[in-house]
Amino acid sequence: MGILTSLFIALLLTAAPQDPQALEQEAKQIETMLIAPCCWSQQVSLHQSPAADEIKANIRRLLAQNKTRQQILDAYVSEYGDRILAEPPARGFSAALYVLPWVFLAGSVGLVVTVVRRLRAHAPRAPSAAQRTPSAESEAEADRLDEELRNLD
Repeated sequence: MGILTSLFIALLLTAAPQDPQALEQEAKQIETMLIAPCCWSQQVSLHQSPAADEIKANIRRLLAQNKTRQQILDAYVSEYGDRILAEPPARGFSAALYVLPWVFLAGSVGLVVTVVRRLRAHAPRAPSAAQRTPSAESEAEADRLDEELRNLD
């Protein structure tokens, strides 16, 4: 009995009229996922060309035929290749596009930490209290300078 109920519900859901606002929202989302094949420079949602307009109309037609987002994207990938996708799938060389920024970030942080540690190790240290007390030589030199400055007047 449970199987018949679930089959009946599935049949009702597929036969139910679709909400036009939901279809339009889904169409707009799919448009942002595709690149216009006429120039390969902008998303279909932003591009203004006959090719982009044709894709927009085709997306809406496919959604009206109850195609899912993935089915629509797969259809365009089979026709144009992965190049049609605004965000390429993470496989092959495209996987490097997702991994390399994090590798460079980690390497940069490591480099900065290393440089800061080395600069701190080689930085001149503040003199200790024993080193800051004037020695007899420096006192004699200061006295001599004072004497010469007085003689200049």
